[in-house]
Amino acid sequence: MSGPDGSSTKRFSTCAGVLLLVQAFWLDRKETMGSRVTALAWRPQTFDDVVGQEVITRTLCNAIQSNRIHHAYLFSGLRGSGKTSTARILAKALNCETGPTATPCLQCISCTEIRDGNALDVVEIDAASNNSVDNIRELREWVRYNSARDRYKIYIIDEVHMLSTSAFNALLKTLEEPPDNVVFILATTELHKIPSTILSRTQQFDFRQIPLFKIEDRLKTIAASESLKIEDEALTLIAQSSGGSMRDAISVFDQVVAASDDSISRLDVQSILGVVEDANLLDLLEGVLKSSSEQVLGRISELVHFGHDLKRVYDAFAAFVRDSLVLKSVADPSELVLRSYGHGDRHMEVLEACSVSDLVRILDVLLGQESLFRHAFEPRFAFELILLKLIEMRRLTPIEELVAQLNDWEPPEPKKKSK
Repeated sequence: MSGPDGSSTKRFSTCAGVLLLVQAFWLDRKETMGSRVTALAWRPQTFDDVVGQEVITRTLCNAIQSNRIHHAYLFSGLRGSGKTSTARILAKALNCETGPTATPCLQCISCTEIRDGNALDVVEIDAASNNSVDNIRELREWVRYNSARDRYKIYIIDEVHMLSTSAFNALLKTLEEPPDNVVFILATTELHKIPSTILSRTQQFDFRQIPLFKIEDRLKTIAASESLKIEDEALTLIAQSSGGSMRDAISVFDQVVAASDDSISRLDVQSILGVVEDANLLDLLEGVLKSSSEQVLGRISELVHFGHDLKRVYDAFAAFVRDSLVLKSVADPSELVLRSYGHGDRHMEVLEACSVSDLVRILDVLLGQESLFRHAFEPRFAFELILLKLIEMRRLTPIEELVAQLNDWEPPEPKKKSK
């Protein structure tokens, strides 16, 4: 019953409005959670999910199974190679309700909290923003207390090389003799910046660059699970652009998918990533081999005109020359070339007009002059200078020919003096 002023009706309307807001919030939250970034959705959850680091994961599994758990680990390697993911998996393996086990259940409270990043006994510290000695002193105080619930208290310190010298010194004693239930996992991309005193107190694991074919296989799995049609050559280009980092590869994959239709081709990836076309690489190599300054300078001018990043062009050209060298000198290059190139017939015609020595000389100059190119105030000028230098080198007579001519040379007979 409502009062004469309609107060009950008003209260009902207010409650209904609140309920609608709550429902809208959860629907929006559910939609947001459903559209997680691919790199997060496909983050490894078990040791078997970690790609390209089989030696490391096998060693950690054996250590857990044999109860040889160290008090401090140091994971070093390229960005996106799986260091932090492996640290979280190790934390789950040590604190799982069924463990310590090499195969965490992923269902218990401990596993789910570590996965979501809100476990009380697994603390992740970003050393880039917590690098002072006061931060480490505070950590030393935390270490003294028992874990709240789990078997181990685990401290994951990411980018540990960013700690100050005094912070490293403050960490030494704790890192050497922590309480029995404490495990430190340090992660870094710059191992050379870690003091030797820290290195000697940890077990070190070097995360290698992930092979391109394994990155491609992972991307194929992701594409299949999301019912995406994408050419194998397109996946190859994405893997090559990652530099051996799985995270970078998946990020580029997300970018390509967002900018493309249902079917993704190699040309789509080239246009999205700004990859230089194979025809341009062929023109540059042909111009050098034919000693055509006009062709080389004209092609560079076109690339600049259409907005290509010359640093990417330089890398692509060096890789192209390297692959051309493999094609020229190996009987079965299928497993050795970085990727397949278009215009195959024209490519072979260009290669027939040169020798292995020519390609070795070109690649040697490109690699030797890379530092000059990277630090040039105007990349275009440096690129033009390097290619013109290659052209001038081809005009010089090889030292082998000069030596051969010298060996065949016979001094002229002295002229007889006339009486």
